[in-house]
Amino acid sequence: MRWLVILGILGTVSCSGPRSSLEIRHSHLRSLALESGVEALRAEQWYRFHGAVTTEERRNRLGHYYTIEWRGPAELEQEPVRLVFRFRQAASGSEVRRREISAPAGLKGQAELRVIGPGYLKGGRVLSWHLSYFRGDTLVETRQSYLWE
Repeated sequence: MRWLVILGILGTVSCSGPRSSLEIRHSHLRSLALESGVEALRAEQWYRFHGAVTTEERRNRLGHYYTIEWRGPAELEQEPVRLVFRFRQAASGSEVRRREISAPAGLKGQAELRVIGPGYLKGGRVLSWHLSYFRGDTLVETRQSYLWE
């Protein structure tokens, strides 16, 4: 019996892969009307629209929200963080737009990138994106959407 428990623990540990140093959560707020049916989507809309009183304020909050979390690596903990987000929008054709976020040194952190307001209303929805995570001048990891070339 003891061997079964040991084998079960070893099997569980060996199946877990290495943890990524970069996690991305995406949310797309498309409509001024609140979603019905799926409570998680409705809660996200309430969160994003909080404080927007007029229709114009709510319209300026429509768009894409990307929450980015980074961890490590420990050997580069003292280096500042730089996130470079490149993306293409529906109305901009093949033009690549770029946003950059800098953060102080530390083992982990979180930031939010937004493609909202007039930029979203004129440029349209984000079709593809690419994110690069730098510590100092060292590229740590990249992530991209399926359609990024």
